[in-house]
Amino acid sequence: MTAPHSQATSGLAIDGWRVVKELGNGGFAVVYLIEKHTRSCALKLARHRESSGDDKQTHARTMRELTALLLLDHPNIVRHQGYGYSEHGNAYLALDYVEGWTLAEWAERKHPTFRELLTVFDKLASALSYMHSRGVLHRDLKLSNVLIRKSDGEPVLIDFSCATFAAAEELTDSGLPPGTDRFRAPEQFRWLMAHQDQHRARYAYQVADEVFALGAMLYDLLTDPRPTATDVRVSLNSPSVKPPVVRTVNRRVPELLSDLVESLLSREPGRRPVDTEALRRELRELLADSSEEYQRPVHPPSEQLPIEASVEGGVVTVTAGRTAGSPRSGTKAWGLAVLATFGVLATVGALWFNRSVPSPAPSLQDEGRRSAPAALIPVPPSVPPAMSLSSSAAVAQQGPDAVAQVQKEGSTVKNSPTPAAPLQGRQPRGKARTAVAAECATMTLVAALAAGCPGAQLRPESFTCPAGAEEAMREDLHWEVNESFAVTLDSRYKRGERVWFTAGAEVEGVVPKGIDSRQRQVAPSGTRFYGKAYYLSDKMGRSEGPALVIRYDRVKLPGQDERPVCFVVEMTAYGYEDGRVQASNAGGGYVVDRWP
Repeated sequence: MTAPHSQATSGLAIDGWRVVKELGNGGFAVVYLIEKHTRSCALKLARHRESSGDDKQTHARTMRELTALLLLDHPNIVRHQGYGYSEHGNAYLALDYVEGWTLAEWAERKHPTFRELLTVFDKLASALSYMHSRGVLHRDLKLSNVLIRKSDGEPVLIDFSCATFAAAEELTDSGLPPGTDRFRAPEQFRWLMAHQDQHRARYAYQVADEVFALGAMLYDLLTDPRPTATDVRVSLNSPSVKPPVVRTVNRRVPELLSDLVESLLSREPGRRPVDTEALRRELRELLADSSEEYQRPVHPPSEQLPIEASVEGGVVTVTAGRTAGSPRSGTKAWGLAVLATFGVLATVGALWFNRSVPSPAPSLQDEGRRSAPAALIPVPPSVPPAMSLSSSAAVAQQGPDAVAQVQKEGSTVKNSPTPAAPLQGRQPRGKARTAVAAECATMTLVAALAAGCPGAQLRPESFTCPAGAEEAMREDLHWEVNESFAVTLDSRYKRGERVWFTAGAEVEGVVPKGIDSRQRQVAPSGTRFYGKAYYLSDKMGRSEGPALVIRYDRVKLPGQDERPVCFVVEMTAYGYEDGRVQASNAGGGYVVDRWP
């Protein structure tokens, strides 16, 4: 059975359970929110895929997951509430309904401190230690398979469809067990290379594989302020090449925590904690540390301060405006003017690859806002085109006063009293920062921006849509290019009122009630749009004057999964001051196939 669309199933019954809405779907199952006698559960309904070639295997997966859950009873592991069959004969599991966010979504919304993040992983390690003692291995640990419950903040491990236990029969013909490649231990790939000609060979999944997966999850949360994004990331499980040490990517990370993650991601299983109980002991030791560094947020707040730049004598003066609610006292940063000797068009194609190169993170004293993705940072128009790489390198050798203040995601550029005021440079600390600036000076401008070197964001550049957006809009959403939808730009405020938007900050929009019949079909009321706000000065955009532009790159229809999109709203700006743009909160946006 191929599960019907959520809108078609809403209100229908499955074995006495009333379907409220679809929560998600995967290759072998669809998950619904269901109710019976005022009791809510998540119902996981088996869905047969034609590619599997065996309808019985689909049911076998469901029964295997049920068996694993029957062996377990832990507060941080999802509990089963029954099982049965639909009228079409499809097996289902009724599970606890956990209302909350995935671990990645929680990290973006909560901006947790290191202590809060360690507390979550301590509880996960406790759940896994218990699970392993019962002979069950999850085999698909990842950020989306951990939910943080809204009511109490407790982590809950979900989705045991890949789990194994004693005497469990394998249901795939692959040598490697099912799972997600990013979180596989490197020994799995070494084994695959060594046994590629042995079709009946099977990799023996171990606790060490689970420990590595936890390390990969922790690595992503510590190094990426936006872990839900689908950007290309540095490989964590290359059999030969280690990923960059956490602390070199995010210098806010305490040294002992960075060392722990490095051991979790070791190329050799024997160098990792021996099991999840040993890992839990190490996490408890870190939690016992009462120093201030563990009380800091893992990443600074995720709002980008608008930056303006001017060039004088080969040095870029970078000014950060004040955001609403931020301190009024100002600091200043210097940047080195670096020229691209290759054309911008020739280097833009490599930009996404360069984004995966880790850039130096801010010091623990830095408290600023997250920068926008490098692909959206334009080449400052005031950079003189005659400056060569050799001359820029020479400037870098003149010392800290002449080199760039390095900025990356999570770094700080604090506020100046007025955005247009000239700035004084803040001295880089130590040899490492000077060396980094010198390294930035040898890059092309586009590559330097992508690697986290100094840049200025005044407006978003033209660039391609998110991966998969065109197909998702055409095939899944049935949107047409240039089609217009009504949106309340920021769901936190009333529709129609004038709102101050922070340039560079993330914005969550919502489709209001009372829309036309066409939009009700493809982008109904309650649809959520996620994106970023930008400011376009006079003659920079489609409008005749200054404008607010919001690029929404993700959408979530009611009861459906989040999808990548290209949707742009441009509104007349009524005011601009201290990095904030005033515009109406009611607008119409357009579906595009390329960012304008």
